[in-house]
Amino acid sequence: MSETTNLSLPMLVAAQAQKHVTVNETIQALDVLVQPSVVSRTENTPPVSPADGARYIIGEAAIDAWAGHDGKLAVWQDGAWRFHSPKQGWRAFVEAEEQSFTFASGRWRPGIAMAPSGAATIAEVLPEHHVIPAAAFSDTSIAIPERSILLGVTCLVTQEVTGPTSFSVGVDGDLQRFGNGIGTGINSQLNAALTPTAYPTDTPIRITATGGDFTGGVIQIAAHILKLQIPDFV
Repeated sequence: MSETTNLSLPMLVAAQAQKHVTVNETIQALDVLVQPSVVSRTENTPPVSPADGARYIIGEAAIDAWAGHDGKLAVWQDGAWRFHSPKQGWRAFVEAEEQSFTFASGRWRPGIAMAPSGAATIAEVLPEHHVIPAAAFSDTSIAIPERSILLGVTCLVTQEVTGPTSFSVGVDGDLQRFGNGIGTGINSQLNAALTPTAYPTDTPIRITATGGDFTGGVIQIAAHILKLQIPDFV
């Protein structure tokens, strides 16, 4: 059967019987490959009860029904797994990581800029739903990663911050680095775009009370970073 060049979609041939079968197969493939969003990209074992139409990028040590299909796009359709081999430049959004990946030089890679060697610049947003405890300050569980470049920090109060008159956002040793005088009411915001700064070690973000200790509150906070990925060993 003839196939299209780029997506390997089946094509109708002259005087073909049951043309609807080929047409439906092509439509199903398009449904999988256009604007792909996959559940994950690291699983090696097929899920036991996948939802119809669920898509996965298979890991690098696949077993069972996925054996021999490492790195392919797998979709559960009509009670069976179907596999699609990616080509250079294909992109997919990975739901588990909330990040897009590109197939380049034989691998799925994160990054906004990539070299054939595997070197890449990766943009990430590290979010946290941070419940503020009763204390003078509170460190986030997320950390600005070692050897990353911080572009900025954003913050939104989603439940009134109680105790202080305002608060600051920074790091240990520089408590107001990202902003101070931030209001305690719902929808108070911080949008701190910074001169890009490299951090040599994992560094939590510190929330510090002003005018009294914290007694409660919830904020959404995020670190916006760049990471540099070294080339592959070849």
